[in-house]
Amino acid sequence: MTTRNRRSRWILIATVIALVICAGQLVYLQIVIGPTLASEGQAVRTRSTAIEPKRGRIEDATGVVLADSILTYDLAVNQVNIASYIHRDDDGVVIGRGPAEAARQLAPLLGMSEAEVGGLLVGDSTYQYVKRHVDVVTYRQIRALDIYGIEAEAVYERTYPNGNVAAPVIGTVNAEGIGSSGLEAEYDTLLTGVAGEEGYEIAPNGAVIPGAKKTLVEPTDGASLSVTLHADLQHQVQALLDERVVRHEAEWGAVVIEDISTGKILVMADSGSTEPDNAKPQPVAAVQYAFEPGSVGKVLTIASALDHGAITPTTPFTVPDTLDLPDAGGPITDFHPHEVETLTATGILAESSNTGTVLIGQKLSDEQRHETFTAFGLGQGTGIELAGESPGLVPPWQDWVGRDRYVNMFGQAYMMTALQEASVMATIGNGGVRLPPRIVKSWTNPDGTVEAPAPAEPVQAITAEHSRQLLTMMESVVAADTGTASTARVDGYRLAVKTGTADIIIGGEHGIVSTTAGIVPADEPRLAISVVLYNPKVAVISSDSSAPLFGDITETAVRSLGIPASAQPAELYPTNP
Repeated sequence: MTTRNRRSRWILIATVIALVICAGQLVYLQIVIGPTLASEGQAVRTRSTAIEPKRGRIEDATGVVLADSILTYDLAVNQVNIASYIHRDDDGVVIGRGPAEAARQLAPLLGMSEAEVGGLLVGDSTYQYVKRHVDVVTYRQIRALDIYGIEAEAVYERTYPNGNVAAPVIGTVNAEGIGSSGLEAEYDTLLTGVAGEEGYEIAPNGAVIPGAKKTLVEPTDGASLSVTLHADLQHQVQALLDERVVRHEAEWGAVVIEDISTGKILVMADSGSTEPDNAKPQPVAAVQYAFEPGSVGKVLTIASALDHGAITPTTPFTVPDTLDLPDAGGPITDFHPHEVETLTATGILAESSNTGTVLIGQKLSDEQRHETFTAFGLGQGTGIELAGESPGLVPPWQDWVGRDRYVNMFGQAYMMTALQEASVMATIGNGGVRLPPRIVKSWTNPDGTVEAPAPAEPVQAITAEHSRQLLTMMESVVAADTGTASTARVDGYRLAVKTGTADIIIGGEHGIVSTTAGIVPADEPRLAISVVLYNPKVAVISSDSSAPLFGDITETAVRSLGIPASAQPAELYPTNP
């Protein structure tokens, strides 16, 4: 073999080896690690973001929307890309360039100054927010401008179509879309839903490649929550409450209306409510603020005495205006001085006699009276579906010593909330059966299925017969000439009511709690109503403040809910033997 042939052979062999190596490398790159490289390349140029689900609505018992979410857009800028933006007219003539021209076009649409917008457009960020929650109409106008470097993402904004109606109860949502107070917080997981995912490809300069966005996972919208409130009645009651708080110069006021047969809360009103604002979360005073009920608490002493067989509605008592008891730390007196008089137990309740109530209470042991407090749900949470509920305050009966032992017979030295006060009245109106109050009616899942909270367990607080007797006794508080709640009367309706004016100390100074609570109609109980005015400064006693407000609210409620007037006149127990 010649030298030339040997050389050709080695060249051929080397060429074949090189080709084999190249083929092997090609197979390795395309088949063995090709998918991995493709995946890595895809990851380098692909980004993904969450797709916000629509937060569920909150509706009242009749379907009126109290909270909703509307589609908006968060407007952003790629500051690198917008630097090369050129604005041309239809003939291709350059009108302006860069961030300055973009700011000139965007400012009037965004309701911002050109300087403010321009400052946000300049920099080296590839994604800088310009304005959040731009409405759909404005977004379409901005998109029509086709400004290179301007981008947007669809988001939802929480709105409250009925303004301040039940605002503390409805609650707030923070900037991240998370419930921060009220029902918005308590049912946040249910309302939020599950986010989806959107993928898109980006160019080397960081810009989103047009048409490259793709939904990877569809979002699941939040469930809609239906509450037991009646928005129209709630609105009217809030207006009446606010007017009385101003008139009597009270620090705050609260009203609760409960459906007696179901425990559903139809109204939960707090004075001074404003439209939900995450920067200004509002407490639910009716649930979170406890107070001494004053003479409203006398119904609990009467209820206990009836249920333990210590009295009947007509049991007579010789009632002085002052009791000097050795362990009371001073005299127990009635609000109005009077001669010694003989009253029935009904008369004592109607006239709201402190001394007479103590005479009744002394027929019971402290343990018996404490059992009644517990049976009516005091000193414990109601389980209402709102955060921060106060259980009130009822000390153990073993701690009832000195003056506290006597004054808690007529509503002092223990505390309750407006919600608990309404629940006490509802229990009396419901044949002595306490139904834990509830404010959530149901919720509708994204698939259309409807769920409701599990029913609460009822508690028999007093017997049906004794609750009926107490209900009739409470009618005398309104109907009798000596009753303290004549200012709460509503034409055509029999009411069972108790007023209370409690002396309290606020910051070392004397204060007042004015409260009136009751049942309407007394002959066919439908509603339990609690009205509280905290520390009024003008016309402070309950017969002048909370009682007339109770009457106004009752008249509004029966009209709004279509509750018929009483068909028969009351047959009252005598107030004197």
